[in-house]
This record gives sequence, C-alpha cells and structure tokens, in this order.
Amino acid sequence: MAPEVMQQLHGYDFKADIWSLGITTPELAHGHAPLSKHPPIKVLLMTLQNAPTGLDYERDKRFLKSFKEMVATCLVNDPKKRPASEKLLKQHFFKHAHSYDYLVHTILDGLAPLGERLLKTKEADLLVQNKALYKDNEQLS
Repeated sequence: MAPEVMQQLHGYDFKADIWSLGITTPELAHGHAPLSKHPPIKVLLMTLQNAPTGLDYERDKRFLKSFKEMVATCLVNDPKKRPASEKLLKQHFFKHAHSYDYLVHTILDGLAPLGERLLKTKEADLLVQNKALYKDNEQLS
C-alpha cells in the first residue's frame, strides 16, 4: 500500500497505483511480497519511515537494469515525484518489452485453465489429508 494511502492525510490519486505496480512487480518476480518476512505492522511502519522496499539489488543481480530502474521509479515515497503512467511507459523497460502475442504464446500456451489447476490442487491437498488421517488411525489401532 502506498505511503499516502496509509497516512490518510491529504487523500491520494493515481500515483498510488504507480506505487502498487512497483510493489507488485517484485512480488511477481520472486513469488512473495517484498518485506514479507516481517509482520504486517512492521512493514507499515517501515513504509511510512521511508525504508527501502522492492528489490534487493545485491541479491537481484539477475534482473535487468531497466527492470530495477522501473521498480525504483515507482517506489518513490513522495507521490509528487512518482511518474504518471504516460511517462513510466516511456522507460526502457516498457519500450523494449515483448508483445502481447509473444507473452501469450510463451507463457500461456499449454497451461491448463485456472479452474482445472485449482481442482487438481484441491484434490492433491485432500489426498495428503486422507493419507495423514489414515496413518493416524492406523497408529491408534
């Protein structure tokens, strides 16, 4: 959540969405939210106190410089200094991104529909639970 949304002092505008893009992008890249190892209240305080969020530049050497710059640009604490979406889209990261068709064909082709994937996950979870229950019953007898 953007600092200005947390502070609730002067309201907020679309610049909060720019922050959200900057905080969500590393989450997609890593599979977990930045600062997720901390309790939510600490993350809130760290965000309000201008603690750096987003990418760990030492650990994230594998990411392109343009990606890191885009994230850093989005996560500027002062919303007045964050770019509007039009300006953000002019950054190298977006200007050199693959096309929609490329992404669909390389990422989504062959991927089962979400409903099917959720059903398989639920079935696998039930199987694990049933095995654990069976094992517990076996030990009791």
